[in-house]
Amino acid sequence: MDTEAFRKYLEENHLGYAKWGTYVTEKINSALIEKLGEDKAPMLVKIPAAPRVKEIASALGKVGRKGYTDPVTQMTDLVGVRFVVLLSEQIDLICDVVRQEPSWLAEVSKDYQDEIEQNPKIFDYQSQHFEIRPKANFEIDGSAITTDMCCEVQVRTLLQHAYAELVHDSIYKPVGPVPHKAERQVAKSMALMETTDELFCNTMKLLTDANQPRNQLLDDLTALYREKIGGQFLKADEKTNYAVLDEYREVFRDGLSADIGSFIERKKYIPIKTADRAPTNPFYAQPILLFVYWMVSEMDPDEVKRRWPLPGYLRELEMIFSDLDRKPNF
Repeated sequence: MDTEAFRKYLEENHLGYAKWGTYVTEKINSALIEKLGEDKAPMLVKIPAAPRVKEIASALGKVGRKGYTDPVTQMTDLVGVRFVVLLSEQIDLICDVVRQEPSWLAEVSKDYQDEIEQNPKIFDYQSQHFEIRPKANFEIDGSAITTDMCCEVQVRTLLQHAYAELVHDSIYKPVGPVPHKAERQVAKSMALMETTDELFCNTMKLLTDANQPRNQLLDDLTALYREKIGGQFLKADEKTNYAVLDEYREVFRDGLSADIGSFIERKKYIPIKTADRAPTNPFYAQPILLFVYWMVSEMDPDEVKRRWPLPGYLRELEMIFSDLDRKPNF
């Protein structure tokens, strides 16, 4: 395919590539929501994933530099999308989703973990790259998506992303000479980033282990809310839920989730009132609500109110007192 034919191809298929990139991005995001839940999935990706179609001038310039004879199949970044996470251990979550999607073929074009194993003494550019092509031709809103259309998916951490932004055009694809001292400085920065990522991962593990009982209880309460009230009413705010659980964590014990479930089962009116109030009252859309109902029924009302960590939701606490006919003395 000569340059002019490739230009015409790009002009005719620009919209198709854009829709293919959007399709890939939405499939990955949907799978992450299914895997992690609607509340946790958005927190995984730190920079919104937005597919980008390569500019025609840039694509033609690359053909000239590389000497491609079949640029449609040889050029794998005519459309691409990048998923940026916080920690290296989170990269596998997205990679698993990419590999498991049945509608496309995903080929690893760059695996930084393999490169580290093969060259353990070298500190260099790191990112996980996939070349994704549809298994069969299909259409999206009238645009043809063919099996030779490749979408490049990059998965990296914030630290890796910062490094890549610094060195991509300046070191790896420079327009001028690169001093050896600059290459050495870049290698040192990559070594520091690997160390920083390792420290971040270790820190997060310590925090996760320390808060495992609280986090597990919140997961249980979320599941109970979906079962008893309905997921359509759930609009969880993590900070609100953690604030309450952290304040009253001395009541945590084995079997607490089951006890709360039995309590809600006995108090049939609680799910009814919750479903009625949740659409207009954000507190009633929190899974922690079920814990608060149970706590008010079991603890001294004065103690619960005195320690209440959410001053903006004091009226809601009073409503729960009233529902359970439990009145504090102040």
